[in-house]
Amino acid sequence: MSAPPPPPYVIPARYWAWLAAPRARAALVWLVALGCAIGFGYRAYTIFDVPTSAGPDRARPDGNNGHAQIDFGGQYLMGRMIVTGNGRRLYHRQVQWQVARDSFRVSDESRLQQQEAGLPSKWRKLGRADEEWQHDYVNLMSWCMGCDHEPDAEQKRLGGATALLFAQPLPANPLVAVAYERAAANAVTPEVVAKLNEPVIGGPLYPPVHALMYAPLALIDRPQDAYRVFQLISIALIPLAALGVKVLTRGRVWWSVATVLIFVHPGTRGGLDLGQNPCVTLCIVVWGWVLASRGRDGAGGAAWGLLAFKPVWAAALFLVPLLTGRWRFALAMVGTGAVLGAATIPLVGIENWFNWLQIGREASELYKHNENWISLSRDLQGIPRRAMFDFTKPDENRNKPIHDTLGWSLWAAVMVPTVLIYVLRADRRRATGTGAAFLFLGAYLTCFHFMYYDALISFVAVAVLLAEPRRLFRAKAFAVNPEPVELGAPESRALAAPPPAPRPFGARMVGYVNSFPLTVLVALFVMENWIAGLEIEATVGMRILAQPGPDGRAPTAGPRVFGDTSVRYPIDTFLLIALWGWCGYRLLRGDERPPPDPNALTP
Repeated sequence: MSAPPPPPYVIPARYWAWLAAPRARAALVWLVALGCAIGFGYRAYTIFDVPTSAGPDRARPDGNNGHAQIDFGGQYLMGRMIVTGNGRRLYHRQVQWQVARDSFRVSDESRLQQQEAGLPSKWRKLGRADEEWQHDYVNLMSWCMGCDHEPDAEQKRLGGATALLFAQPLPANPLVAVAYERAAANAVTPEVVAKLNEPVIGGPLYPPVHALMYAPLALIDRPQDAYRVFQLISIALIPLAALGVKVLTRGRVWWSVATVLIFVHPGTRGGLDLGQNPCVTLCIVVWGWVLASRGRDGAGGAAWGLLAFKPVWAAALFLVPLLTGRWRFALAMVGTGAVLGAATIPLVGIENWFNWLQIGREASELYKHNENWISLSRDLQGIPRRAMFDFTKPDENRNKPIHDTLGWSLWAAVMVPTVLIYVLRADRRRATGTGAAFLFLGAYLTCFHFMYYDALISFVAVAVLLAEPRRLFRAKAFAVNPEPVELGAPESRALAAPPPAPRPFGARMVGYVNSFPLTVLVALFVMENWIAGLEIEATVGMRILAQPGPDGRAPTAGPRVFGDTSVRYPIDTFLLIALWGWCGYRLLRGDERPPPDPNALTP
């Protein structure tokens, strides 16, 4: 009896059968991960390049100004204050000006910046009249919190005393010269000097722990080089966090797959481009939870204590050990944060912690009306403001009590169900699964204020959800059985249709319902890596609500809601809210309730 003939494949099986081997598939995914690392790294390296088409006057000797943006520049400035011995004056803007000027050198700027920064438009020769050029360090300080001293009486007295000495040649009569000198000295009293030397509190929003952690990076004298080093560190942390995902899911998610997923998740691209720190935060959160899932709550809490360098995330994620009843984890987290805070006191003192709180309060007030901060944010408090604000109005006329009420109401609409549903329906002993994902998403969404690149932190919720991929990401099939259509003929002429013959082995019409969490994850990937680049815009208005114009003229434009797919619109937040809602629904359906005991006695 002869063997059956081989299947008639168009391409012989020997060319592709090797794909069935797990090692071959893993190697292919690692190639994709390597491609992501190279592609994202190249983009981050060149995103702030000054194009050659800009002309020789605008070209920079260093070729790139990414290091001078507030995102990396502010972090570098904080570390540089420690390195230069100015920790005790960490938030004194007068000292920050000096350190920034020394670090962000004018010689690294374009010729246009060097020659025409701060000049009135009528004096410019290289730049256009509608452009405003400033030195890198001036831009950096203008983006920081706080305002410098305005010209006041003390400064005018000092300027007048100086002018008195140098405005004209000293007279031939030595007695008159002595009189001039005495008058100038009398004008600059100790009170005037004290007023001029009074520190102006301001600077970046980072706490002293952040400055301490970034001091090693600030040992690099050139911020351009430090910027590149930190981008490389961030890229290296992505596979490290992915290794934690593999351990957390007990190998159900391959290391290579997790690496690719982190690269394409919202927030990674922005963090690498700007030299921001979401990759650092994600690595801390993932590995801290890995340790907790292995029963090492003390070590996991100590890892999360490193979040003291970003206190808003420490406060938000503290909800996780609190609701899961991991008290050792919570105590270790608080203790580690306290130790890090105490470690800064010999360098910065206690007063700078109060200065940082003052800066935080000022930033919180600025957030309530600043268009740029609201547009780039991803927290719940910003959603009502971006929808209701008229950004053509002055800043002080935008925020109203109703906006604060709506923002906190939206926050409570996520916080309260997160607490109640998790406590009543989730299995608190489980470190992964639907309940853990629901809790992590609730903690993420209720973070006070955060920007678009911090959306990467939400990947920890995806990681704990991926621990059960087969049950959660399986599509559901259903049979499609079309019914015969009644033609509506009169009864006298109607013919009875014969019943359809059963077809147990014939072709069937089948419909599919895709997995909801898988749909959300794909949407996040598509939005972040494709549609966001298209920057599609849309505006919806309600003409019926337009206000009548003065003197019977045409009515003014009605309320309008604007949206786009760029980084300035929080589509990723809406998708994560949908995923949070799905997890809550599954918990209410009893996903994590223990099955009934068949041996239990029934009354």
